[in-house]
Amino acid sequence: MPTNRTKALLALSLACIVTLSASAQMLARPGWAGFGEKSEAWWKHSIIYEIDPHSFSSTGLHGVAQRLDYIRSLGADAILLTHIAPDATHPQSLDPALGTLDDLDDLSREASSRNMRILLDLGTPPAGTDLNSLARLWLNRGLAGFRIADPQQADQLRKITGSYIGERIVIGDLYPSNSHQQPQLLLNPSLTKLTQFNAATLRPAVEAFLSNSNALLLATDGPEITRSATRFGDPQHALDQGKVLAALLLANRASSLIYFGQEIGLAGPTMQWGTPIPPASDRTRRPVHPAVVNDPVSVAAQDSNPASLLSWYRQLAALHHSNQTLNSAPAIIFDHDAQNVLAWVHKPSDASLKNPAVVVVCNLSAQPAHVSLKDDMQKLHLKGNFLRTLLRSDNGMGPMSLDSMTIPPYTVYIGQLRY
Repeated sequence: MPTNRTKALLALSLACIVTLSASAQMLARPGWAGFGEKSEAWWKHSIIYEIDPHSFSSTGLHGVAQRLDYIRSLGADAILLTHIAPDATHPQSLDPALGTLDDLDDLSREASSRNMRILLDLGTPPAGTDLNSLARLWLNRGLAGFRIADPQQADQLRKITGSYIGERIVIGDLYPSNSHQQPQLLLNPSLTKLTQFNAATLRPAVEAFLSNSNALLLATDGPEITRSATRFGDPQHALDQGKVLAALLLANRASSLIYFGQEIGLAGPTMQWGTPIPPASDRTRRPVHPAVVNDPVSVAAQDSNPASLLSWYRQLAALHHSNQTLNSAPAIIFDHDAQNVLAWVHKPSDASLKNPAVVVVCNLSAQPAHVSLKDDMQKLHLKGNFLRTLLRSDNGMGPMSLDSMTIPPYTVYIGQLRY
């Protein structure tokens, strides 16, 4: 008869085998780490970072691999690669200017070691494309899924990805469909079409996606879209407006698509990394060009600045992933267009002192906004008289009274409802 020690070792071995088997079903390629512990699908409430490798780095896929720690600092769960084929007629090929298939494999492997997946934007494959062969080519290399525009092709891809182990996904456009094979994520373009930065314009779009029960992927920028940093025509406040747009993306339960560079307020097509500024004691030996020091739209200029747009994206992403009320509870938006303020509340079904609602307030103007949310909370039967700060985009301190709060210009305030 086995001894107790032997029995314990056998039980531990079986447990490890079961755990590894379960983890393998969670991952998109052998050897991926970090996803097996999650009970929820990785793509729910995810952050996806979209990259055109031609413009992101001068060294193609190798350059993307070198920046993985930066991408991970934005809370990214996956990287969506776009425009990697040499042209539309060769969707099964990799543009030689970006590197080789070995470089793609290396990128996928390095990304997986940081708990990120690699997705591919297929665009609109030309007529006659063998979608089955195309999809399997990339899936067999370990890619975790696709973005595709055509609804019928999305349905076909969904059937193919479903035959692979691991949580491979398909991102499709938000469209009415009677299909039995819906994509997991539906890209909502409402924020990409906006050109006026005011509450009256933004509120209907925000209300629409907050009330949508589909698994949405929100975006403000993309490959064929005028960047939000210039779309609203206010270069003086572009970085401040960018903080508000970041909150619309990340302070809710939808998944978020960050198009490379929007996290620094990029206006042009090419990512601006800048030159890290040396310590003051070292500048006499290595002079720094004033343009490098003064250019605010670069990673180097914003990386260590806690008040920068880049730092704000990082803080919001961390809150998006960590606060269950913010990323899971339904949201109700309030009408404060008269104050040019967007405000909404995430209300848990069992809201209480231990499980408080979370309130987001955004001032969309260049002047301080004065607003009261007391009546809004009472109509929802939510108890509370003040907000305890979770995060704010300025350097303000302390709680906010529901009766009367003052929000500085272009400031985002996020707090828990308390009493």
